[in-house]
Amino acid sequence: MNIASLRADPGYGAVKNCVLRHTGLSYYHDKDEDFATRLSRRLVARGVSNCNAYLCLLTAADSSDSEMDRLVGELTIGETYFFREREHFDLLRGTILPGVVRRNQATRRLRIWSAGCATGPEPYSISLLLKLDFQSQLAGWDVSILATDINVEFLAQAERAVFAEWALRGVPDEFKTRCFVREGKRWRLRPEFRDGVTFEYDNLASDAQCRNDQPFDVILCRNVLIYFSPEQAASVIARFHRCLPRGGWLLVGHAEPNFDMFRAFETISVPDATAYRKPGEEFRQTTEIAWEPFVWDDPSPTRAYEDNFVAPVFKPAAVTEAPSRETPSVEDVRILADSGHWDAATELCDGLLTAEPLDPVVHFVSALIQEHFGARAEARAAFQRAIYLDRQFALAHYHLGTSLELDGQQGLAKRAFRNTLDIVAALPEDEPLPHGDSITAGELRDLAMLRLEGSVR
Repeated sequence: MNIASLRADPGYGAVKNCVLRHTGLSYYHDKDEDFATRLSRRLVARGVSNCNAYLCLLTAADSSDSEMDRLVGELTIGETYFFREREHFDLLRGTILPGVVRRNQATRRLRIWSAGCATGPEPYSISLLLKLDFQSQLAGWDVSILATDINVEFLAQAERAVFAEWALRGVPDEFKTRCFVREGKRWRLRPEFRDGVTFEYDNLASDAQCRNDQPFDVILCRNVLIYFSPEQAASVIARFHRCLPRGGWLLVGHAEPNFDMFRAFETISVPDATAYRKPGEEFRQTTEIAWEPFVWDDPSPTRAYEDNFVAPVFKPAAVTEAPSRETPSVEDVRILADSGHWDAATELCDGLLTAEPLDPVVHFVSALIQEHFGARAEARAAFQRAIYLDRQFALAHYHLGTSLELDGQQGLAKRAFRNTLDIVAALPEDEPLPHGDSITAGELRDLAMLRLEGSVR
């Protein structure tokens, strides 16, 4: 179906307004090309020729085959993976859960809500964490994890608990073997780790009350609020506040908007992560913090990267001290960054930029360091210098696009993602990209396509 004709249809505005009111997905408010592209697929699938006829399907009360659910399936993207934003899981393991367990000794009950769970890696990651790290503390407890989403197809996929290798990127083989069963090229989560996880439909845009009138100890709603308008996001946050007890915790994505919406919460900042806590008993950070981070490689970089990197550029290293070589290299910068010596990494990288100003890789690594410190404008300039020196630097194009996207420069971001696609199109799908720590051309192509279609969840 012709997209221009669809947008010119007299009923197009009514369809779009109906969908945005129902779902709260104001992300599409100023993205008519993206919205119309997805809408056209449903019109073709239903054999409908105009928007007014399709609006009748959307508002029909046939819950057994909801066309709104089908359209939501087109509008939402469920690309996610296990232990995404690992610093949140470090925070859960070292701080949040030990405190909740102590507080709930009388009731011996733990309730967690994964809101906007997509295809399931987040709630299952929580289940793995509880069963592997808190088995003895929670023996005999009533433990439940509620996972909700507006996309019914995602929920059906989540309940099957079968995942592609990409959803387990960064997880070591021995962990996969312990917790999953290989089925061809995919992995099925073992039943004992699915126990206690319940998947249900939920529309966060609705003003529903807390389920069963029982509060949740922890709510995770990560990379979801970015879809909503400030007003709708504030309403969702207020709902979460109602559903938490005093001392309950809320975790949101690093890239979520913060329009001073969390005033009703205490802000708890720890290394590489921020959480929100409903005011209650005094929180003593110095006594509750007990960092014991997971030991495997993290597929998501640190918080300042805002979950936009496709793979770790800085692979975790075993060293804890700065390296010493007669001739420093980019690899030395990476090792310093991996071991937490960010200031030393910056100093060494600055020296390399002076010594090798025409090396695109040095500028690329410099950009990643700038993003770690939250200096996105400086990072974009460094990405652009890397591209100027090497027009075929696919990862630099991609990361430039994600940075532009975060600052709302959608047109320029799309150009960067199209440039990424043009470069990887000439490469074999399974060819690892330079400086991408094993990410392949095919994987980068898929992610760039997702970015062109809409923000990755």
